[in-house]
Amino acid sequence: MPKSTPKTAPAQLPFVIVGCGFAGTSVLLHTLLRVADDPSITAPVDIRIVERREEQKHAGLAYGKAPDYKEHNLNIGAKRVNPFPAGAQPEGFPTFVDYIQDLSKKNPEMKICLTNPPRQLYGDYLQHLVGLAVDKAGTKVRVSYVMAQATRVNEHKNHTTITLDGNETIKCAHVVLATGFQDALAPKFAAAAANSPRFIETPYSKSANDFFAHVCQHKNSDVLVIGTGLTSMDIAARLINSGHEGKITMMSRRALMHKPYEETPVEEYIATRLRGEPRPESELPFTKTPPAFMQAKNVPAFVKAVVKEFKQLTRQGFTSEEVITYWERFVPQIAEKLPKDQLAKLFTQHDVLLTTSRVGVTPDIGRTVRQAMQSGRIKVVSASIQSIREVNGKMETIYSPSPSPENLMVRMASVLNLKSAPAQRVGVHDFVFSGMGNSISYDPEKSVVRDPLWRDLLENGKAKPHWTKAGVTVTNGFSLVDTDGRAAKGISVIGVPVAGHMTVTAYKYPERPGAGGRIGPTALNVAGITGATLAFLDQNYDRLMQGFRRPAPEAANDKPQRRNLAAYKTPKPQPS
Repeated sequence: MPKSTPKTAPAQLPFVIVGCGFAGTSVLLHTLLRVADDPSITAPVDIRIVERREEQKHAGLAYGKAPDYKEHNLNIGAKRVNPFPAGAQPEGFPTFVDYIQDLSKKNPEMKICLTNPPRQLYGDYLQHLVGLAVDKAGTKVRVSYVMAQATRVNEHKNHTTITLDGNETIKCAHVVLATGFQDALAPKFAAAAANSPRFIETPYSKSANDFFAHVCQHKNSDVLVIGTGLTSMDIAARLINSGHEGKITMMSRRALMHKPYEETPVEEYIATRLRGEPRPESELPFTKTPPAFMQAKNVPAFVKAVVKEFKQLTRQGFTSEEVITYWERFVPQIAEKLPKDQLAKLFTQHDVLLTTSRVGVTPDIGRTVRQAMQSGRIKVVSASIQSIREVNGKMETIYSPSPSPENLMVRMASVLNLKSAPAQRVGVHDFVFSGMGNSISYDPEKSVVRDPLWRDLLENGKAKPHWTKAGVTVTNGFSLVDTDGRAAKGISVIGVPVAGHMTVTAYKYPERPGAGGRIGPTALNVAGITGATLAFLDQNYDRLMQGFRRPAPEAANDKPQRRNLAAYKTPKPQPS
């Protein structure tokens, strides 16, 4: 009888991560840690990182080297940005608090970074963690970097290919798209201003440093900041701290702003938390029972119940952040029982309301902006902008005033009863900053997708926009879903492009007990992306490592040492 052909392990094609911001770094970091502790790995795991900008390696736009150091802070204290699950810190890997305290031994002034942590310092911390993880994995891994722009990704029968600018291709076993906030997407109303030297789309880019410096040279110039959220508060604080003395107008539809946490001595912060941060659920009696709005049968009834319960709880002294932090875990259940089109409308119209009520800002940012508002240096305007353009060396803004900002839940109650827009007005300013952040909606009515990779995926039906209008559709295992509802086998997505999915899908919270959705910024913060990374690896790690493991015992005809491979089987992903 002819001898049977031995079974062989899958080809050792590389595992590729496109994007080296926090999401890509999180996938790399936790993959390295699992490989380091995996005794079945026998061939070096080939991990390749595709990143187009050197200054964004392991930091991305949020924590990268592009903005001047210390000019932009995180919006929370150092204890709330741990990239590991609570209680599961790997041995030898410091928390961000540990990292800062170690630096403060040589420079005591660094202690202030515990309560007002600079964004770029967190990028330095991530670089440090990756170095430790690479050392721990040792010869089990080969990590390499490809500095290029990914333009296309295609699935084939047994592999996936990534095309880079210049038409170079990478053949791989699997690719994770962790592209984050790619190019800032200016709102359509600012299209005519996009190329003006008096307009900047994002305050975190390299070009923004020169723009800030130029504006501050004209220290009495009149500045308009589009938006009133965290990015806009960053812009205003940087201008003030850099010597700008002119008028600053912050304009958004509802003029809603993040509430600042209070100044807190470092010793008190280490012992407890920033003053104003939410208390643990064990101290919040309303978390013992499900909220009443869970009984609602339709969206109007849901909104009415939310408004009523929110008023009751805030009147009892609970903060909006404490209430919404608990409530967000129920969003996946609400999404299952109520019409998705109406919920999408609710999310779209009130995302800023939820965001500004869900999380505050560090004392430093809050103090700087609030003091400037009180002195009259900063004017906050509630208005909808129709267009911005340069006219005779000035920036002309056409806008329609909006009603004065009200309580969050009063605003939500009007979701199905919108009023017509008031008359237009014209504003004239010397410079304009867009503080609206980046679009992740992929909604042609709101923005243009400039990134060639995502433009190709969307235009060719390889990616399906998520029903919340925030990002794209993926399975519960984070596999990309096409417009026909088919899940990709070799393409996964983590981070910003799956914000909508994270909002309405229940995953474990790595930073606190329980599981549920994530509202507003929590879908994209450190804890949110860490949770997504862990969920992705729980379902995909063993499949990704097949090509780097020792052959199954049958292949070596070694039946006495047969191992149970059930642990390496990956559950079949289900569409979200």
